[in-house]
Amino acid sequence: MQESPQRNSLSVTISEALADGATILAPNERAAADLRARFDRAQSAAGLDAWEPAQIRSWNAWLESLWSALVNQGVELRLQLNPAQEHTLWREIIASSTAAPSLGSPDSLAELAQTAWRLAASYEATAALRRFAVTHDSKTFATWATAFAKRCERGQFLSAAELPAAIREHIADGSLTPPTKVLLIGFDDDTPARTSLLTTLETHGCIIDRLAITAESEPGDKTGWPILSGLIRKGGVSSEARPLSSEAETNSSHLVIQAANLHEELLTAVHWIRHFIETSPEQPRIALIVPSLGDERPALEATLRNILTPELQSIDTDLSSTPYSFSTGSPLAETPMVATALDLIRWIAGPLPLDRVTTLLLSPYIGTLEDLEARAAFDAFTLRRTPLLRPEIDIARLHRLAATSPSVAKILAPLAARRPGDTLRSHADWMEFVRDTLRDANFPGDRPLTAQEFRDARTWDHVLDAVATLDFTGVRVDFHTALEALTRQARTVATSQGTNDASVQIMTPTEAAGSSFDAVVFLRATDANWPTPTRANPLLGWPLQYDRHMPGTSLADTATRAEQATARLLASAPSVLFFYAEEDESGPQRLSPTITNLGLSDVTAAELLPPMKPEPTVPTDAFPDTEPLPPLPSGDVVGGARVVQQQAACGFLAFSEFRLRSRPLNNITAGLDALESGNFLHRTMQAFWKAVGSQAALRQMDPAAREALLVRCIASAVDSRIVPETDWDDAYLQLQKDRLLILLRFWLNAELERGPFTVLALEADTMVSVGPLTLSVRMDRIDRVDGPDNGFVYVDYKTGFSANPGSWEGLRPDDPQLPLYALLSEPGELKGLAFAKVRAGKGMAWLGYQAETGILPMKRPTTVDLDNLINEWRHTLTTLAEDFANGRATVSPKNFAVNCTRCAQRLLCRVNPELLFIAPDDEAGDEAE
Repeated sequence: MQESPQRNSLSVTISEALADGATILAPNERAAADLRARFDRAQSAAGLDAWEPAQIRSWNAWLESLWSALVNQGVELRLQLNPAQEHTLWREIIASSTAAPSLGSPDSLAELAQTAWRLAASYEATAALRRFAVTHDSKTFATWATAFAKRCERGQFLSAAELPAAIREHIADGSLTPPTKVLLIGFDDDTPARTSLLTTLETHGCIIDRLAITAESEPGDKTGWPILSGLIRKGGVSSEARPLSSEAETNSSHLVIQAANLHEELLTAVHWIRHFIETSPEQPRIALIVPSLGDERPALEATLRNILTPELQSIDTDLSSTPYSFSTGSPLAETPMVATALDLIRWIAGPLPLDRVTTLLLSPYIGTLEDLEARAAFDAFTLRRTPLLRPEIDIARLHRLAATSPSVAKILAPLAARRPGDTLRSHADWMEFVRDTLRDANFPGDRPLTAQEFRDARTWDHVLDAVATLDFTGVRVDFHTALEALTRQARTVATSQGTNDASVQIMTPTEAAGSSFDAVVFLRATDANWPTPTRANPLLGWPLQYDRHMPGTSLADTATRAEQATARLLASAPSVLFFYAEEDESGPQRLSPTITNLGLSDVTAAELLPPMKPEPTVPTDAFPDTEPLPPLPSGDVVGGARVVQQQAACGFLAFSEFRLRSRPLNNITAGLDALESGNFLHRTMQAFWKAVGSQAALRQMDPAAREALLVRCIASAVDSRIVPETDWDDAYLQLQKDRLLILLRFWLNAELERGPFTVLALEADTMVSVGPLTLSVRMDRIDRVDGPDNGFVYVDYKTGFSANPGSWEGLRPDDPQLPLYALLSEPGELKGLAFAKVRAGKGMAWLGYQAETGILPMKRPTTVDLDNLINEWRHTLTTLAEDFANGRATVSPKNFAVNCTRCAQRLLCRVNPELLFIAPDDEAGDEAE
């Protein structure tokens, strides 16, 4: 092969090669696109108004074009398998193998087998698999590979890994005419399969030239890049933006930068990138190299956005066009648009988890923007308030629930009518079914798509087409099999990143091959990351891999490849900076030996960047907030005792919840939540005491009759609220009934331990006037004390841990419900105020106050002057009611750690989160003394 000398300008070399009719190839698609863009910029800089685009393709794209030509000419009849088709073949072979269950799932093994086959083919080792198989796994794979080869031969299929060998055979037998000249740009690591093809090309008269990418002065785009210059030079300065130190102002060339930790390493690197962009006369191209890019992506993206483009921090900003671009996108299935589509299709086939149903209801990718608010209201006020026993719901039941919401019902109606059933169809038919289903839901919505969403929609369409090609074997499948294939394909395909015109290109060292840059920043350059750890393939025999010098079999070969890649990086840009941290969370780190051996100058992060200056104080204007709130329209306030309870906890909390109506959504939980379980107990006790009436009647009942009445009351309380739909529902509800029966058996014994009483009222609705407010309350139970003095006892059922009479005390009581009820009594008639703590075990007890002994069976019976307490409570509650009515809405939580930790109003009040860590006072005991 001839080695072309390095030209002064790469664009000139490309122009001359094109004029000679040469085929120009790059090692990967990114490098090919980069070369085409560089050529276009050079033509524009030369003053040309129009020019013929440079036909520069990646190696794989060129091979596929040659194969397509052979097929179009009728020379080849074999079908070149796409990745999805090849995966299907491997999966079928592995699923029928007796060894598969001991190794893993068919899907995971199919992916591993594809990788092993690709590696063996690129090293021309497919014929030697069985001969070098010495372990159980390698022998198993050799059997699979033999079956795969026979299946391909029988079906006239060709895997992508075998394409170079097939092209070589056609050139050798004269059925394919090779190009007269091939220019390889940026190739530095040929596999045996590629080398054999290039040798065959040369044997048949093709001239092979190679050109290494080196840093050079390329005519730039004089117009610059308006997006980048606008974002960085408009005055939007990040709070972390820092100038370079005087040492860094000098020509950095190639440097090693040592940081104290990973965070400092990342910040220093991005600050350097910002400085490089701001001081470059034209739009620069910077490669940000990260060996383990997948793990680093979230932190990288956040830091780049914060320092390079702080104005993109807003949550409603379109991030389709940024001055940085990742080499590969995230899995398509993880994007909001495609995740919505997949969940919608899964929902057609069966129930979906409740959290994902909520996500679908609120998704902008279905329905219309006009009905989005109605969908949100349906989710908040219907779905979240419907008792659901299972953590999932099918589309048919949700459609029934949506009877009161026409907008939601309109969306769900065509979807609920779709039933894939158990029929067998082709993959293409099922993909049309998917498309029709999504059209019924108006996917992807009626709002304009962003550039990234448009690319995702186009990629999604390609995924559907790829799954449709799985009919190449003629097998018909059910819907679930087709859905699995669609999900697998969506997880395999990455989102499209659009063009690579962004100034900062984030990629792995391998992806940088064939590209040139104005600067390269290499992160995490430690001995643990570079050379990139490479393991031998577990399905290929070790002797075979070692004999063919495959990756991961020789430390010396790995080091040599890393040295070649490092040399390529050094030649690809005038400035290359290697960053590493002295330590990470696991301990000290060392610079990679590959980089140490280069003998580059090294500086610390502190020398590259000066110490961060303190944040300037932002001047604020103070003004008196004396404007009174508008008066309440009426003293009748919805909310009951909770109004004064929230006012006692925090004035702003009560104001936002009951005057602004800002309230959190109900959490959707599987099974019965604490509130619903408590309601069952309330309804059961209401029905029981309505039938029994008094303690005396309870004593006269024999145990069997008491048990039978309890069972009937529990059944009525549960069955009137929830209708089971499956056997699982029946079993779950029966379990809840049994639990409640056992609990109430013991509680009725606690009722018998009290003094004589008669139940006067159950779940009684009444109005309480306190100060300027009139509150609607529901009293769980009112008992009359049977005795010479009579009187009343107010009872409040509690099933949780919060029952504590100490919560009635103080100027800001934590639970003023029973004290509020006490205001309804006349002087001298209230004999007791009690929590009925209905809990299993030692927690079951009567807790409260009594006017005389013998009324409540408390462990430490004491008496109090309830009339005096009522007067104190009246004053306290009146003050709280007046504060609420007068609009005292100061942010004054009684206890930050208790009242603010889970408060839903923190987005409005903006409380200082540091105050949340103040430890609360020791809570009072569980019983009144």
